Amino acid sequence: MPTALYTVFHLNLAFSSIEIEQHSEVIERCYWPLLKLAQNGIPIGIEMTAYTLEAVQQVDSSWVYEFKRLIQQGMCELIASGDSQVIGPLVPAKINHVNLRLGQHTYSSILGVRPQIAYINEQAVSAGLLDIYLDEGFTTVVIEWDNPFSHNPDWPNTLLNRPQSLKAASGRTIKVIWNHAIAFQKFQRYVHGELTLEDYLHYLVKVLKPDMQAFPVYGSDAEVFDFRPGRYQTEADQVEGEWQRISILFNTLAGMNKYCWQLPEQILKFWQESNALTLTNAEHPVSVKKQAKYNISRWGLSGRNDLRLNSQCFAKLAKLEQSPTTTEQDWRELCRMWASDLRTHITLKRYQTLNLEPVAVNPPFFEPWENHTDIQIDYDAERRRLHIRTPKLHLSLNGNRGLSIDKLAFGSHGFKPVLGTLSHGHFDHISYGADFYSNHLLLERFRARDRVADLNRVDYQLGNIGGNLVIYCHQTLKIGAIIKWYRIEDETLHTGFFFEEKQRPEASIRLGYITLLGCDNRAWYQTHLGSEQEEFFQIQSDMDQGTPVSSIVSANSAIGATEGQIRFGSSHFGVRLTWNPSKCAALPMISSKRIDDKYLNRLWFSLTEADETLKEGGDLLDFSLRITPESLNK
Repeated sequence: MPTALYTVFHLNLAFSSIEIEQHSEVIERCYWPLLKLAQNGIPIGIEMTAYTLEAVQQVDSSWVYEFKRLIQQGMCELIASGDSQVIGPLVPAKINHVNLRLGQHTYSSILGVRPQIAYINEQAVSAGLLDIYLDEGFTTVVIEWDNPFSHNPDWPNTLLNRPQSLKAASGRTIKVIWNHAIAFQKFQRYVHGELTLEDYLHYLVKVLKPDMQAFPVYGSDAEVFDFRPGRYQTEADQVEGEWQRISILFNTLAGMNKYCWQLPEQILKFWQESNALTLTNAEHPVSVKKQAKYNISRWGLSGRNDLRLNSQCFAKLAKLEQSPTTTEQDWRELCRMWASDLRTHITLKRYQTLNLEPVAVNPPFFEPWENHTDIQIDYDAERRRLHIRTPKLHLSLNGNRGLSIDKLAFGSHGFKPVLGTLSHGHFDHISYGADFYSNHLLLERFRARDRVADLNRVDYQLGNIGGNLVIYCHQTLKIGAIIKWYRIEDETLHTGFFFEEKQRPEASIRLGYITLLGCDNRAWYQTHLGSEQEEFFQIQSDMDQGTPVSSIVSANSAIGATEGQIRFGSSHFGVRLTWNPSKCAALPMISSKRIDDKYLNRLWFSLTEADETLKEGGDLLDFSLRITPESLNK
């Protein structure tokens, strides 16, 4: 039986570096040649957002008419995306639902079809996100093979041979048609003239095993052939003849008895009932496309102003959910504001049209503190430690290190400290011969090539808000003045960082570190990753999401935490961390390291990370956090 070959060309007129004025050129140079392949007998899968479909219709309705005709003839297939190219594991469940529904409505009204196969945007997927697609009526998703395979060493490579089933967070299953990053990058290299036809055919012979029933030849951008979006300096200025190279390759393969071209929906005939695959794990809770620089911090923490843009999206979501007059168009505009391309190589001209609201500068103000009989405050002047005890919470702060947390204990935990500082010498290993603090600030500035921390000697001050004790301190750092504060309310510790300077420095900006004091076990965590379902993860091996990918990509992953909360602990006890993403859409990151027979388990929040999309400017937002006790049996 010949191996079935298939494609899913990704069409995206919201492409970050493409101006609106270039749409007609993209359609002429990229989209029409794609349809010509189908006109000449090669079945083609095409994925596009509703935004792109509407944009094409506005510029060249004849293309839409021809695409619809080819769908009806069975030569093209529409693969769904949604209204906008939203990164599912970075946005709340409500947005993911609305985005898919709006997309289906537009596909139906313009093309007369409601696809049951969806291409997951930027191939960024969590187990919970699969539940969203099931709830919205999809039977199948297109997901990249390469990264899930590399994260699951128990997967045999024969799983690539045909469509499989994936397990969602709820336990339900959904079918998957594989995309293949190495394959589509090889295809691009052939089309761009880096490989000859003979080279590419040799690659296919090498990768296609005798039992391979179906193989994805291409599953990426259509706008990179006979056109260059202008993202990188290595892109050629003038390109011609690349669609002709594609036509030659496709026709060559069509003429070979061992291959046959089919639509993605036809590939599903090779699906067989089998054990559903678990796509993600604690070390890799979200799978993303291609190489490691394409992790979710790319759309959450870099770009021209990702943190501000994401925070504003969360704020607008809160308003729409509360308003009785919210319209479908309001939801559509919010989905488009949450589109991934606004967060990467977006041109300055397009960025300026976003009209982001200015950042308010509101320094925290505290009333004077008056002693309470049930709050005990002791200061060890020799060690510069401040100890606070209430009936429900014990807190120790280090005045030598910027009021970082020495120990935090809750009454519901029997006052056993759950987080704080692991002092120098705690681990008998030279690589970990350092202090591991909690609730401090750490910046690594790229141009200055230095580190800026708030671990300095400070004097504490006392205040109150609403009768609750506040402890705070002022510091002046190289990035400007900051105020760190704590507020104790019942069995809750509130804490925050105020930045006087609101322009984002070119740095990785990490704060609110949580160092677990229990070192006998690996950490666990539980959070939302784009769905209503909380996903629980028990860490099994070393991980550090803050480890740089390269000298220009400062982190390798992050946690979406799309409802503004995450549980984090080890053994039975931990903490629940809650924040308001509409004020500051920071992303948590986690590290767990085995050191001899102990474990160093840490979580922190990032406001900015670097990659090639990071631009000068952007806003630095204040961040506040709520810490409450948590345990696994809750």
